[in-house]
Amino acid sequence: MGDELPARATAAPVDVRPLRDLLATIRGQTRRWIWVESLALVCLALVAFFWGSLALDWWLEPPREARAAVLVAVAAGLAVLVARKLGARLFAGMSDANLAVVVERAHPGFRDSLSTAIELADAPPEDVDTRLLARTAAEARAMVGEVRPERIFRRRELAMLAFGAGLALATVLALALTKPAVAGLWVRRLPLLGDEAWPRRVQLAVEGFPGGVRKVARGSDVDVIVHARADGEPPEQVDLRWRSAVEAGSGRRGGGRRLWHTDRMGGRGGLTAAGQAFGHVLKGVGETLELEVRGGDARLRGLTLEVLEPPALEQLRITAALPEYLGGGTRGLPPARIVQVPRGAAVEITCTSSKPLAAATMAMLPTGAAGSPAGGGAGGGAETVIAEVPGEGAGGDAGGTPRVITGRIDPLDADRAIVVRFTDIDGLSNREPVTFVLQAVPDEPPRVAVALRGISTAVTPRARVPVAGTLSDDHGLAGAVVVVKPADGDDRELPVARVRPGETLVELPPTAPEVVPLEPLGLAVGTKLEMRLAATDGCTLAGGPNRGASDTWSLDVVSPEALVAMLEAREIILRRRYESVVADFAQARDRLAAPGAAGETAGGDRTDEAAGLGEATSRAAGETGELAEAFRSIRLEFENNQLLSPELETRLIAQIADPLGVLATKDLPALAAACRGGRDRADLLRRADEVLARMRAVLDKMMELESFNEVLELLRGMIRTQEQIRTETLEQQKRRAREALERP
Repeated sequence: MGDELPARATAAPVDVRPLRDLLATIRGQTRRWIWVESLALVCLALVAFFWGSLALDWWLEPPREARAAVLVAVAAGLAVLVARKLGARLFAGMSDANLAVVVERAHPGFRDSLSTAIELADAPPEDVDTRLLARTAAEARAMVGEVRPERIFRRRELAMLAFGAGLALATVLALALTKPAVAGLWVRRLPLLGDEAWPRRVQLAVEGFPGGVRKVARGSDVDVIVHARADGEPPEQVDLRWRSAVEAGSGRRGGGRRLWHTDRMGGRGGLTAAGQAFGHVLKGVGETLELEVRGGDARLRGLTLEVLEPPALEQLRITAALPEYLGGGTRGLPPARIVQVPRGAAVEITCTSSKPLAAATMAMLPTGAAGSPAGGGAGGGAETVIAEVPGEGAGGDAGGTPRVITGRIDPLDADRAIVVRFTDIDGLSNREPVTFVLQAVPDEPPRVAVALRGISTAVTPRARVPVAGTLSDDHGLAGAVVVVKPADGDDRELPVARVRPGETLVELPPTAPEVVPLEPLGLAVGTKLEMRLAATDGCTLAGGPNRGASDTWSLDVVSPEALVAMLEAREIILRRRYESVVADFAQARDRLAAPGAAGETAGGDRTDEAAGLGEATSRAAGETGELAEAFRSIRLEFENNQLLSPELETRLIAQIADPLGVLATKDLPALAAACRGGRDRADLLRRADEVLARMRAVLDKMMELESFNEVLELLRGMIRTQEQIRTETLEQQKRRAREALERP
């Protein structure tokens, strides 16, 4: 048992009283340091509040509610500052163990001996050797004399903070001694919440705010004018502050947080007896505003810009009394920026305001060519007042206040601009006058859109001239005639029986045109002829009925033989054109059939040549269709000139036009579709050969018919020669007879 440690009851006690005295001293110094720092901070906060509130109150002069809110906020802030900086730290636990750690941080020489001795001295654990603990406490006691409080406490910073607080208090005391009136007014306005105003050097006066309120129309531009006078030089600048008088989203006046907007007011003119004028225009005011004006050290508060709805046009009723040529009666016209009124109609205009009116005028003024008021606006030109309120023609509401103004205009013969101005019982005028144009719409002449059908530039004396198209008028046709004028004669008017008076639209379809026979006119071969179709309406205004006419058609009257020769020459031109179509198509087919083409693929397809054949086929289809219509036109011209025979009908239609039509609408489009569909070359060639054979068959028929025509022309020549010989024989017989009678 000799190796065992001595019993704990026989161990010497650990002496830590010097250590605890040291920590008690540190604790007292800490509490004094907290008191001094907290009081200095409170002092600085109060001084900052004094000077800040003094400056802001002098500059802004906020209302009592705002100042009370500031006082409450400052009191709350001071309470938080005292609670956090003083109370929380004073009542915080400052145990010996915590203080020992603080001392050791500032004095590394303790090497944790101080905190160890303090923690284990009162109740050391059973496994701790008391002799070692005593030795640790002795080391800590040896370091007590080395402790320096300045290492623990920032005394210089605390001294500077206390000096700053004292200096701040000195500034307040200096103001109270040198400017007792200012300090007293601050006390009355801030702590006591009085309403006494700060004295100012500048005086401000605003125009147009009786009782601090000005009523303006919603959306208008408001010019705010302020006059500034001062004891000495007037201020160089004046600011206009404004904000909404209604809290956004709540609909409560004066509540909620509303931001102020500031605009710099510009100088207006020079210095006068009323002071220096300043002005600013608030653009498009759309809600009620609170205004403040600041210039120099002066303030104008309590100004309200009350926004009201201006009088507006609630209803516009326009009634036209129609003239006789339109059947009379009345007609309501739709309101618009430009109101079209038939020329000669009398107009009644009724305008209803959205608010009771104190005054209103309705004026008329001439317009320019573009339909706008002469002179460049509603105020330009010479106005003619046609109605006023109050006065005759004014209606009212149940209380007798007028809201309606009615004006009348005699039969309208030219465009007129109407300008209506409202002024309501609040003194507000409509921002823009109600302006519209009465456009006197003249009775337009009839529109004649017709053309000759199946007639070219030459006709025979027995021709029947078809006219197809439409005749229309805005109010109704009175009649129509076909005017025929020979070059050496007077106009002859042939009535169009299909036009009935009062109809606004007459159609002359190509299937049933208006036919004008020339045979009754007895026209001689060689006559130059002009034709046109003219229509008249039923207008009864000055100037009489309006007349509209088609284009003038110039025609040559020729013999039947000459007309036939002209048409046969046209056939030859069409045949040559068709030959070119067939040749182009055959070349495209041959390119596809040629071996070893550049576009041939491994499978034997000819992509490029097939595409070329498709394009040639499409072109051939279009041109063939045009040729078919051209031959039908030739047939129609034969018919209109009464030269059509069954043989001609068969030759032109059955043998040429119809086969061409089948090629253009069926055969060629089908082949073009096959080319686009990627058919193989053999199939395309087969189809192309079939189509080409049909095309050449039609071409052969044309050639046969051309040979037949040449035979006919030869016969016509022989007949003309025989007629010439007969005429010359008769002339010789007459000459010989005269010579025999003259002999003695």
